[in-house]
Amino acid sequence: MSNTDAPIGVILLAAGKSERFGGDKRLAEIRQPQGTQQPMLLTTLQQIRASGLPLFVVLRPGDQQWGDALDKLSIDWGICPEAAQGMGHSLAFGVHATQHWNGWLIALADMPFIQPATYQRVAAALNQHKIVRPILQRTDTATGADTGKTLNGHPVGFSRSYACALTQCQGDEGARRLLTDNPQDVYLLPLTDKGIVQDIDRPQDC
Repeated sequence: MSNTDAPIGVILLAAGKSERFGGDKRLAEIRQPQGTQQPMLLTTLQQIRASGLPLFVVLRPGDQQWGDALDKLSIDWGICPEAAQGMGHSLAFGVHATQHWNGWLIALADMPFIQPATYQRVAAALNQHKIVRPILQRTDTATGADTGKTLNGHPVGFSRSYACALTQCQGDEGARRLLTDNPQDVYLLPLTDKGIVQDIDRPQDC
């Protein structure tokens, strides 16, 4: 039975090693609309907080400095002891830490361009569906017409019925297997927010 009074919240996975980036990706400077710059992790946090949804951030061992910064922002966080073993462990840790929630949006620290309204729409769709995957509808660059093609995006939302399965995620696969093994439960939510497919893999992506 789900608790209708419990919230749907966002778990932000921020415990990766950033090996392909060549440094702590979370510190990469992202240009803001007003022309200033701020670290990528803070930009992602800013977007999620603007959605008004509850938030829990998963960090890795040695991240106490980040934890202190989150404390000053009154953001809940925890350090996943097994973070080095892959995203799945961080995800499981985050869900276990927020097991009182009614659903989870799994967000990634290196996707700072997702709009606050997107988080709200995925959360709202979780009230009717077990899994919500946002998709970007591709348009023709010359004409602006819909090409009929889509790209899978983030954050992916899971209802409380997947709580147990999420806490058993391991390794680098994250929750990908839950999507492929349960296609009947996946609702594809069409959006126009290009941020759902924009991640920061290399310094030039900033």
